[in-house]
Amino acid sequence: MSTVDMFMEVISEASQRLAEAERILILFSDDGDGLASALLLKLFTDSSRGDAKFICLDKIYPEIMSEIMSIEAYDLIIFTDLGGPIHKHVPSDRRENVLIIDHHVEYSEVPSELLYLNPYLYGLANEDSPVSSTISYLLYKNRYEAAKRWAWLAVLGMGESPYPPSGLNWRALYDGLRSGAITKSGKSFRIVYRDIKKEYRRLYKDVTLISSVGYYKDSYLDLFNNLINGDNKEILESVKKYEEMKRKAFKSLTSILEVEGLNVGNSIQWFEDYNKDFFEMGTRVFDSYVSYISYQARLYDKAKYIIGLCERNPYIPGFGYLTKDWINVAIRVSKSLEFKINIGRAQPVSALVEAAAYTVGGLGYGYESRGAAVIPYYEKEHFLEIFDSLASEGV
Repeated sequence: MSTVDMFMEVISEASQRLAEAERILILFSDDGDGLASALLLKLFTDSSRGDAKFICLDKIYPEIMSEIMSIEAYDLIIFTDLGGPIHKHVPSDRRENVLIIDHHVEYSEVPSELLYLNPYLYGLANEDSPVSSTISYLLYKNRYEAAKRWAWLAVLGMGESPYPPSGLNWRALYDGLRSGAITKSGKSFRIVYRDIKKEYRRLYKDVTLISSVGYYKDSYLDLFNNLINGDNKEILESVKKYEEMKRKAFKSLTSILEVEGLNVGNSIQWFEDYNKDFFEMGTRVFDSYVSYISYQARLYDKAKYIIGLCERNPYIPGFGYLTKDWINVAIRVSKSLEFKINIGRAQPVSALVEAAAYTVGGLGYGYESRGAAVIPYYEKEHFLEIFDSLASEGV
């Protein structure tokens, strides 16, 4: 049996379990892939008549996991596109009630009784790895033929992948082409649904901008409606408003870094958003700022890992307030350090951030050359020490 066939068998099992569930809690990330994945799961539960509640998270926090896992009212709890070793925070007696959908690299061992739809666990290579929205689409399609008219939502989520659609992503794209909601556009593809007529990566960026910058305004609810109704006018108005908020935050923190520079360790360099320019936005916006800094070579040492820190707003829409103080961490690297990582001469970010965050009571995840974490606020110095020590070890 091929790796794809094995993965599809597990998708079939998960689809049946979701169809049978009566009360479902769905937690999803605040980017285009997470939102499209959640919307496809909503369409599934609407068809199966399941009672589903949705919570949009900019990051997974250990204390949220403890709270969620203590609730016994749900037949099924789904985490989609949230990254990180979530399974480590699922008690053994709750594993049969949890479904995890993700496509981030997983380094730790996953309990066999936990239903975890991650293509990396089935040997699917980076370029053939389906995004979370494609996995949710395949779950929906496995049960309902009507899912094909919504294949374009999976294509929206593919905007997160740096690779052109292939493998299982291509299957969803093909269904979108046949439905007419996807058209070829030069070397790319265009989503054509009612008033929405946009290249899929462009739409992904717009949806991610609205959902993340407008995180504390429950912007995902508006996006659910705008996407279902094909309301491009509302999307464009939101993009204009939130782009300006993001631009001001970027400008403010950059002006400080240009004067003060970054703190420097052996193998790392870091800075913190002390002025709270990003405090009223989802943490993903700060993550994108750290990516922006990685292209400003004049500000940093290209041989060291770049780490950005910002205090987390304690409010979680749809959940309540966190009881502990947390800090958001984003890690990026220069192109030259990325090359060293790729040839095995430097440590991958994903391994470093997962180990360092876990050691201080946080949760980290990522890819070879970028990563993210949430850690207790007062453990930030300890986290930096551990990350620096691990990064300085020989490979």
